[in-house]
Amino acid sequence: MLVFLFQPGKKLMHNIFRRRMAFILFASIIIWVFLWYTHNMVNQLNQSNKRDCETIAWLWAGVQYPLSIIGDDAGIMSCTVCGSPRERLDLSVERSLHFCPVCSDSTVFIHTARLLPTEREDVIDFTRKLFGELVTRLDFPTIFADMDNNPQIANGEVVDGFPQDRISEIRKRMEILAEQNEPISIVAKGDTIGHLFYGTSALNTEMRLIPFVELGLLLLVAAVVFMFLRSEISRDKDMSWVGFARETAHQISTPLSSLMGWIELLKDDPELSGLSELEEALVHMNADVNRLNSIAQRYGQMGRRPKLTPVSIEKTVSEVVDYFNARKGLLGTGVILEIEQSTDEHTINGNSVLLGWVLENLIKNAISSCASSLEGGKIIVSCEYTHPGATEIEIRVSDQGRGIPYSDQGRIFQPGFTTRKGGWGLGLSLARRIIEEYHNGSIRLLSSTPDVGTIFSIILPLKGGDDQ
Repeated sequence: MLVFLFQPGKKLMHNIFRRRMAFILFASIIIWVFLWYTHNMVNQLNQSNKRDCETIAWLWAGVQYPLSIIGDDAGIMSCTVCGSPRERLDLSVERSLHFCPVCSDSTVFIHTARLLPTEREDVIDFTRKLFGELVTRLDFPTIFADMDNNPQIANGEVVDGFPQDRISEIRKRMEILAEQNEPISIVAKGDTIGHLFYGTSALNTEMRLIPFVELGLLLLVAAVVFMFLRSEISRDKDMSWVGFARETAHQISTPLSSLMGWIELLKDDPELSGLSELEEALVHMNADVNRLNSIAQRYGQMGRRPKLTPVSIEKTVSEVVDYFNARKGLLGTGVILEIEQSTDEHTINGNSVLLGWVLENLIKNAISSCASSLEGGKIIVSCEYTHPGATEIEIRVSDQGRGIPYSDQGRIFQPGFTTRKGGWGLGLSLARRIIEEYHNGSIRLLSSTPDVGTIFSIILPLKGGDDQ
């Protein structure tokens, strides 16, 4: 009945886990799509920067030819009738007779300057400044260089007149820019007349980092979700164990009440009052039933914070050990249970029922380990200070049993793990919760050697920081 009730809860927990994993998978796909989209945007921004630089290079190349014409001191030959221009082939000739296609007759052509020297210089300066202002509007570095990679314009500034050390710095900067992006060749009328070196904008640099930042955030969110999911699964599992414990308490409470009633009837039966052996048995039976009843009540309150009261460690340990020694059938053949503790009394804030249950669990495990050997073994429960003047008390349960395999020693406190056939694997996990969460102590496996023995240690803080 209990197993049947427990299985649906376990199935429900698995269904919840699947739904959460499906949600995490869906969220991960959305995030990865967003990462791809961001990465694609960064690539598009890079291409846009490159197109901007190519456009500037084409414009710069396009004005070089008319600038070269304007700057040509040879000038042109102009018709004296209609003013039509003609190329000046012989620089020594100032006046000559040629056929004018506009006039359809032979006319006199004379040498004419394209622009005055000052006008030519103004046009060249204006053009270079115009491109300088255009380049300065860009948010990434640019350097115009001639075909021999000599810098001409750096970030909109004409380098003519720059000191040599600054020119050297510009050259080093050109090498860095060439590593970032391949320089764009400036081609005019089929000839390469220079190169445009350009870098990466600050925005583009930041955009390149976004996918990595997003990936880091994705991993962080995944880790947080994983921890949260793990905690939720653990909590669901704990709640399943809590429900199982409460159902167990509910199921055994009825027969326990019946047993208590039958014991009282046997005590009150006058025909049985003279049987000493029966009276002794009834005393032990009553003690066992009361103990089971207290455990059932504790299981019924599982999941609730227990009430802590002053508890004598020595008294609790003695009661548990005496309980086993009074019932030789619980020990098994060749198993000896002893107690080693001082006559002083040490008090803690705790719950005697829960502490007794933890000690019972450790002693039962020790008995099972020793009973598996034909020779049996000795079990010693000791209680002493962790060190002189300490504010903590240590309870040790050591046995000479078969020990715990080395491969299993790291998992013995995990819920559901057991090496015993038919075991639930709840004892040590609940013991750890009782000691650590309810009593602010610690429980650990000190040592365990196969075929030699095992030692468990429980450390509890004394009430008020000292013994009482």
